Amino acid sequence: MKTRRKPVVLLTVSLVAMLLGTTAVRAATTCEGLINLSLPHGQITAAETVTGGTFNTPPGCTTGSTGCTTNTGLPQFCRVAGTGTPTNDSIINFEVWIPTDSSFNGKYEQLGCGGFCGSISYSGLANAIKRGYASAATDDGSQAGGQPTFALGHPEKIIDYGYRALKETTDKSKTIITALTGQGPQRSYFNGCSKGGHEALMEAQRYPDDFDGIIVGSPANFWTHLLTGAVWNQQALLNDPASYIPPSLLAVLSKAVLAQCVGQDGGVKTDVFLNDPRDCHFDPAAVQCVAGQDPTTCLSSAQVRAARKIYRGPHDPATGELIFPGYEPGSESNPSN
Repeated sequence: MKTRRKPVVLLTVSLVAMLLGTTAVRAATTCEGLINLSLPHGQITAAETVTGGTFNTPPGCTTGSTGCTTNTGLPQFCRVAGTGTPTNDSIINFEVWIPTDSSFNGKYEQLGCGGFCGSISYSGLANAIKRGYASAATDDGSQAGGQPTFALGHPEKIIDYGYRALKETTDKSKTIITALTGQGPQRSYFNGCSKGGHEALMEAQRYPDDFDGIIVGSPANFWTHLLTGAVWNQQALLNDPASYIPPSLLAVLSKAVLAQCVGQDGGVKTDVFLNDPRDCHFDPAAVQCVAGQDPTTCLSSAQVRAARKIYRGPHDPATGELIFPGYEPGSESNPSN
C-alpha cells in the first residue's frame, strides 16, 4: 500500500504557521502592507517599494551631500526596516531588501558587520539584490557609530552585539520574506568578514540549522587574545618613537621576504606572493640599515626590533605560551593590512 504524503505536507505547513504566526505564511498583497506585520519583540518601522535603478543611502539623503551614496543598477525591490527589542535595553536595527521582479532567485543572504558595527551595510545589501538574493543586515544592536562606547554598563547590548542581534535578524528577515512571497527562502547563506567572520563562526556554533552555507572571512575570533595582539603591535611600534615603522617602509619588508622565500614554499619563482608563509623564516635584520645607506630603503635597529616583535606575536612572559599569532611574512605592504 502506498504511503500518503499529503498529510505530512499539511502538518509541516501547520507547524510553520504555529512557529512564525499565521501572517508569516500568508503572502502580503503589497510591500507596503508589511508595515502591519506583527513580529515577536520587534516591529516594522518602514516598508516601501523601490522601483529600481538607483537608491540613495542612508535612506533619505540627497545626492551630492556628505556621506550620501548612490547605489545604481538595482532591480525593483521591497525595502523593509525594523527594530528588534528582545530586552528592555536592546535596540537592534535591521533592514531586509527583497527583489520583487523576475531577478529574485528565491535565496537569502545575510550580511555580517565590521568592527564595532553600529550601522547597516547598505552597499552589501545593494550588491546582494543585484545578484538576485533577498538580503538583510543589522547594526548589531549598536548606534554608537562604530565605537565600543555602547558596551560599558550594558550587558544586554554586549549579548546583542555578540550573537543575539544576528539571530533576531535571521528570524525576523525570514518571516518578512515569507510574508511577502508566500514561502521561505529556498536556500539561506551567511556572509561575513572580520567582525562579520566572528559572526559567521557564531552562526555555525550556535545556530547551525539557520543557514545552508556560511562564508567565514578573516574571522575576528577569540577577542581577548586578538585585542591583546593588537595592543602588543601598538606597543612595539609606539612605546619608543624610534621604533615606529611608517607605511612607506612596509614595501622594504615585503620585497625582502619575497626575495628570500618565493619559490621555496611550494610555489614557483615567478610568484609575487607566498604560497605558505609558514615556510618562510624571515629575519627583518636582513634589511637593517648599514652606514651611509639611504634610510628610505632600510630599517633602523629599533625598527627591526619592532618588526621582530610583530612577526613573533605576544607570548605569556611567565610560561612562554603564545597568546595570539603574529603577522606572517609576505603581506606587509598590502593596503588592506
